[in-house]
Amino acid sequence: MSDNKFEGIALGLSILTGLAVAGLAVYLTDQYKARQEPKVLTQEQVKQPETVAKEIHVTEPAAQTIVREIGKSSGSTPSVTYYVQASTVQKAAENTAKQIESKDKSLPAKALEKSDRTIVTPDEKLNKVDVYKINLRKAHKIKSGVTYVDNRSYFTTGYQAGRVEGLVHFDWQGRPKGATVTYTVFEW
Repeated sequence: MSDNKFEGIALGLSILTGLAVAGLAVYLTDQYKARQEPKVLTQEQVKQPETVAKEIHVTEPAAQTIVREIGKSSGSTPSVTYYVQASTVQKAAENTAKQIESKDKSLPAKALEKSDRTIVTPDEKLNKVDVYKINLRKAHKIKSGVTYVDNRSYFTTGYQAGRVEGLVHFDWQGRPKGATVTYTVFEW
């Protein structure tokens, strides 16, 4: 097979790979947005890791951490107090969740902050609604860029899981020219 045919095949495979990655990114973005919708949970539900894991789509260990942090913060003074008219505290929680989802500017800025998950809980005893903004640790990352070595540039794509990262370097015809594996020694 001639080099031109091989280059054409490699270029075609590179384009297909790029389209597949773009399609996967769009799919994952849609899934991510669906998980960002505020969830209304009762005070009892936010104390149960199994329920939290199921309702906001996180792992059991992440849910246990969330339950522990909500428990720690429940006795503290809120950074913002916000009053809403509603017939019941449950209805106020549902209205607050809808307002957060629609990014209603009448809500305090803290309630509209970007986060991975949002839990809204009605507190019947104190006649109030609590909003918890939760940011999860991102364990999986897909990376893309350009590497420049010995007066040559290479397209680079990689995957990171936790502290380990693998990169593959391609020439501009889509042929792999090298690979790199790194380990994150220090984070802050």
